[in-house]
Amino acid sequence: MAVTIDGTSGITFPNSTVQATAAVGTATVQVFTSGSGTYTTPANCKSIIVELIGGGGGGAGGQAGYNVGGAAGSAGGDTTLGSLTGGGGPGGSVSAVPPAGGTATGGDVNITGGIGGSSVQQFSGAVGNSGGVGFFGGGVGPGGDGQAAPTPSANSGSGGSSTGTSSSGVPGGGGSAGGYVRKLINSPAATYSYAVGAGGAAGSATFNSSSAGAAGIIIVTEFYV
Repeated sequence: MAVTIDGTSGITFPNSTVQATAAVGTATVQVFTSGSGTYTTPANCKSIIVELIGGGGGGAGGQAGYNVGGAAGSAGGDTTLGSLTGGGGPGGSVSAVPPAGGTATGGDVNITGGIGGSSVQQFSGAVGNSGGVGFFGGGVGPGGDGQAAPTPSANSGSGGSSTGTSSSGVPGGGGSAGGYVRKLINSPAATYSYAVGAGGAAGSATFNSSSAGAAGIIIVTEFYV
């Protein structure tokens, strides 16, 4: 049985086995794209849905060989609201083993961030490595030989990428994405502390570039009925 709700009134099903009431009311949204502070629940707000993602890790810089010190990208920062945490994605490395994605804890839904591409010995004309893709998308593929490394979309929590080689070497690995959390909170507290994770910096490079990871984001949808 299909039921259509026109948004003007609730519908109740007085059934011995099914009892459901639907109602539509006003909702508001607050979005945090950087920094830290205190989220204040609006007056008369009955419940909130929190979505957040950690910052993406930076891509590693290309080197002449594997496991070179200083080439790894920096990890993205953790994004938090109260006890909810979207862990920042680890930075890419010049290694055949890519880092895991950012962790996620405290939500009804917790999704580990996507993993960046691993490094492989390459030669002139080869492409680099992609950054890990976060829950909101916004990830980027690798750059080609001699091209700038693509940059992930702002506040997507996706990892930075690397560009291709102009000579024999090892392109940097892509940074991994931050973890995603979604949580419904009924009867929310008056305030919650929050912090938005910054994107990780790109690692140093000998012959080819990489890009920084994208910062995270917090989206709070507020319901009044």
